[in-house]
Amino acid sequence: MFGALKKAFGAGAKEIKADYSQNKDYLEAVCAASALVAYADGELEESERSKVIRTISQHPTLGKMYQQSTIESTVEVMFKRAKDASGRQQLARELDDIKGRDGSMAEDVYLVALDVAHADGQVEPEEDVVLKKIAARLGVDISKFEF
Repeated sequence: MFGALKKAFGAGAKEIKADYSQNKDYLEAVCAASALVAYADGELEESERSKVIRTISQHPTLGKMYQQSTIESTVEVMFKRAKDASGRQQLARELDDIKGRDGSMAEDVYLVALDVAHADGQVEPEEDVVLKKIAARLGVDISKFEF
């Protein structure tokens, strides 16, 4: 009986991993949110760029699902989009691709963006505004992370 339950739950875990990694929506959403926060003040600092790549690469889920080269190229694409209004709107739409899929996926996107905001030691007011917009768009309750 326990063997049957283990197989059933194991299959569910494989389906979740497949849902995350079969396409790049999860990675693109994380990179899009990160780019939106990094460019919140109108410029990209090197500390933010390196923080995005490092945080995603070391993330317990993302780092195992995507190759380093895929992470880096996706980050660069999203940073390029963040430079103008139409590109930032495309980034916001990347968030919509994961909305409602899995609560932890949306939370991960928000938390990586929050880590990027902290890259230079403090969250600037412009970054805080963008973080709130990201959370609202994803349906993430940010009060869960007040500790």
